[in-house]
Amino acid sequence: MYQDLFILGARGKVGKTLVSQIFEKGDTDSHMHENPTRIVGLGEYDCFHFNLKGIEQVVARQFCARAGSYAKMEGLNSLLGFVLKNYNSKDGNLVFVDVTNAREEMGKFHLNVIRDTPFGVVTSNKHPLVSCSFDEFQVLTREPARYGYRCSVMAGAEAIDKIKDLRDLGDFPVEISGCFSGTLGYICTELEKNRKLSEIVVGAMRLGYTEPHPADDLDGSDVERKIIILSRTAGFDVPKSKICRTPFIPESHLSEREIPKFLGKLWDLDSAFHSKVLDAKEDYRVLRYVAEFDNSNGVPSINVGLRAVAAESQLGSLNGTANKVVIRTKTYHEIPYCVEAPGAGLEITAQNIRRDLLSQLKHRVVREI
Repeated sequence: MYQDLFILGARGKVGKTLVSQIFEKGDTDSHMHENPTRIVGLGEYDCFHFNLKGIEQVVARQFCARAGSYAKMEGLNSLLGFVLKNYNSKDGNLVFVDVTNAREEMGKFHLNVIRDTPFGVVTSNKHPLVSCSFDEFQVLTREPARYGYRCSVMAGAEAIDKIKDLRDLGDFPVEISGCFSGTLGYICTELEKNRKLSEIVVGAMRLGYTEPHPADDLDGSDVERKIIILSRTAGFDVPKSKICRTPFIPESHLSEREIPKFLGKLWDLDSAFHSKVLDAKEDYRVLRYVAEFDNSNGVPSINVGLRAVAAESQLGSLNGTANKVVIRTKTYHEIPYCVEAPGAGLEITAQNIRRDLLSQLKHRVVREI
């Protein structure tokens, strides 16, 4: 049986990497797999291409490179209606892969797929998981074999899978803490080298570590989304009144959307951040941007912000762009469960999307070596 994919966001960085991996790693080769992959759809915000027999590699490359003409995208509801009408394969099961960064409309699309069709969803997009209500989150995620979202946190490391299993085993997390931004992790460890914040951010941009506008990293909102996803996965609905996020830099500096002016304003913060680093060092501590979920008193809460943590602690020992999650439960109490992994990377994210797809195979047969 084939696993048929409709990839949304195929022209983005992750999308193009995923398409390349699927062909180059032999996922489509029926001689290598009992359950080969077949890309039947590729979509972008303004157009899509569909072929029930499977899209060949050369055509997929043309689509990703914006070469050729394709059907006009009239909206996600229209697309879903089109697929329901035209997908009648008896030798495959269809999964929508969302590698976009779309917000409200994509959240509704995920719910429509899960509620109203037999199809599955695999996503690296965080927005549908936090913009929905907690009840809708439970609808989306109640069937792991139909909804995979491991790549929404830590590029697909084991954080989400472990928390799902702990919840189903009745060992609910009491505390979840972590560093979930490779960008902010890099900045923190470079600050320890007595470098200036302003020059570190400029260097991070040149290395491709930041969003196009670095304020979108420095406001901490992406980190907040990740800890909300983990807390919801653990089975907790944390009300907005119990969520507190303090941006990495003051709010007054984040509103500047002209990048040169924004970078110039960072000079004003160099001295303050240098003092923070020195104060932390006096107590054998280092700065880390930490997200924390706490249910130790029976009232779940979330706090996100810059912390001075012990240099030898789980989070203090992190270096560079690495991410880490620390999970404490009744069983994992004295020695918490920890996962450290690269926080990002196109190849890693694409590979872990393919891992999520393995979980949706209805009759998976392990490849013979």
